[in-house]
Amino acid sequence: MAPKSLLPILLPLGLAAAACVSSGDQNTINSLFQSGGAGTVVQLCAGTVLSVSDAITFTADNQELSTSGYPTDDTRGTIQAAANSNASTLITGYGFDGLKLTNIQVDGLRPSLGAVEDGGANIELGQASSGIVVSNIASRNSRGWSCLHVIQSGDSTAPCTNVTISNNQIGPCGNEGTNSAGAGQWADGISFACQDSLIENNHVSGSTDGGIVLFGAPGTKVQGNTIVSSPTDTGFGAINMVDWLYDGSYANVVVTNNTITGDKLFNVGIAIGAYVWGFSDGTNPLQGPATVTDNVFSGNITFPIAINGWTNGLTATGNDVSGVTNPNSAFSESNDCSAATKALWTENAHLSYYPAGLTGSSNLQTDFVAAKNNATAFLCTTAPLPASVSYAPNELNVGPGSTLANLHNGIVTNYQGDNNIVTSNTSTGDYVTLWASGNTSSTCGSDATACSCVFQSDGNFVTDVSGQAQFSSGTTNTGHTLTFLNQSPWIQITDESGKVVWTTADTS
Repeated sequence: MAPKSLLPILLPLGLAAAACVSSGDQNTINSLFQSGGAGTVVQLCAGTVLSVSDAITFTADNQELSTSGYPTDDTRGTIQAAANSNASTLITGYGFDGLKLTNIQVDGLRPSLGAVEDGGANIELGQASSGIVVSNIASRNSRGWSCLHVIQSGDSTAPCTNVTISNNQIGPCGNEGTNSAGAGQWADGISFACQDSLIENNHVSGSTDGGIVLFGAPGTKVQGNTIVSSPTDTGFGAINMVDWLYDGSYANVVVTNNTITGDKLFNVGIAIGAYVWGFSDGTNPLQGPATVTDNVFSGNITFPIAINGWTNGLTATGNDVSGVTNPNSAFSESNDCSAATKALWTENAHLSYYPAGLTGSSNLQTDFVAAKNNATAFLCTTAPLPASVSYAPNELNVGPGSTLANLHNGIVTNYQGDNNIVTSNTSTGDYVTLWASGNTSSTCGSDATACSCVFQSDGNFVTDVSGQAQFSSGTTNTGHTLTFLNQSPWIQITDESGKVVWTTADTS
């Protein structure tokens, strides 16, 4: 057989001078971008793992970071945060056209390295730029607030535009709840603020803030994405249209043919309007016209579509909620919801809007339910709650304004800002007092550090103001377990043998 001719391989500028990168850190790649200039392509060798203590930074137009051979599986090269570093943003590129980030993996290693206070996204791109492409990457375990952030320019004459985010695997991102200092641990999957762009065919799993968050992003299309909540951590929302940017404009945004699945829990599937995410008096609605059509929802999603705080045009039709778990009470609780939002939860209103919060032209599919009152802050639901919570001595020591127990069937016990311990029934949306310690103090309002609620090491349950006990269970040397219940007597203390030695009935 005649030998085949060996044709030269024509490589983009920058790649021809060097083989793929198999070792190094951010400095290795940054020096290649800096020396190569515009059009430089830097490729990791397949299977390479680079640990970085600072960001890899694009430096000119049309640069690319990818893996040799463009694999789409786990052989993609990996950029990860270095141990013993505070690295949170691992790749950046601001103000350059035509950047390409493709076929690599980016891992913040949050489970092993922890979150970084005020940390950035794994990947930060955008500003005054056009034609950015992010495709076939994986980004997960961000140590900051997002796994992928594409930011607006802030200059209407030089916007961030024509970005394509496609075929990526995003997540997990963040954790539910707060840390011991009260800082939120949640993170977005994709945070996006550029105009006239495309977010398509991405798989976002385990986001704990928003799955795909649009910050205005006028003219952007979000289609064909799959968004799945974490099996272990609650996600606030799957697709969010709630943030004020571009003077509140979401003009010509299209959200269509996305698949949204709640595993543990999504509070909201698609959130539309300024007041879905928080409380407001309705003075600054976001603006369309926008289109939300043919999206499919399934699993544990409390409010698949919620609308409040929107004007100037909205079409929401053809959305399928037949696969959503029903009733809401089978997978969620509404203890922390306002009365208006709780009413929608009780009604299992999977598609809901507040009529006064949707002004201008609109076209809603017929199964939307109108809230009777101003339903806001739809992030209020939780996964199923326990019927009781117990503490050993020294396990409970909190300041005013703390929740001591949040229990099934709407029973909540709080240590209030006035030093009073109060158990309430919240099942109607109002707080109906069931029991109160009755020991109040104005000092706690002016100096919260002077007040505490403690199950002491000696087994006594007390509130303390400026070193003086105000309420006391009188169980010194006998109390072994403090238990909050969702039925009368609401609070009890047992000794080491399990015998009840104090309940709320013992307090006059």
